Amino acid sequence: MSNNLTVADAERILWELSDLDVASATIERRSQIREALDYLTKQADYHIFGICADTTAEALQALQNYAAHFRYELPEADLSAITDGVYLKYNPRSRRYHLDNYKGTYRGVLISLHTDFTDGYSGTHGHFPLDLF
Repeated sequence: MSNNLTVADAERILWELSDLDVASATIERRSQIREALDYLTKQADYHIFGICADTTAEALQALQNYAAHFRYELPEADLSAITDGVYLKYNPRSRRYHLDNYKGTYRGVLISLHTDFTDGYSGTHGHFPLDLF
């Protein structure tokens, strides 16, 4: 992929490659997702992560991997162990977690990008593979 991405290019890539099943999440597609996310996140001031997973442990592992990639330090999480579908939300600004039961079929990570200024980037993208990073 080109190093000359535009916002429109990155958004198109993320739209096309959202909600991939395991078989479709090839190495090349994962690389395209990472590059587009890296580009757009540089246009934003902060991110909020929403993770749909089977268990609390799986959601936390995905969050740790995404947070490490985007250079967020996570505070200790005292979350209940849910093993029949979870939604985990993490806001790095407030350093707060929200965990709830989730009965939907999607599994993956949503990233909501936010800006403090009108010339920055805001948007929500996903679901992306839990193990993208």
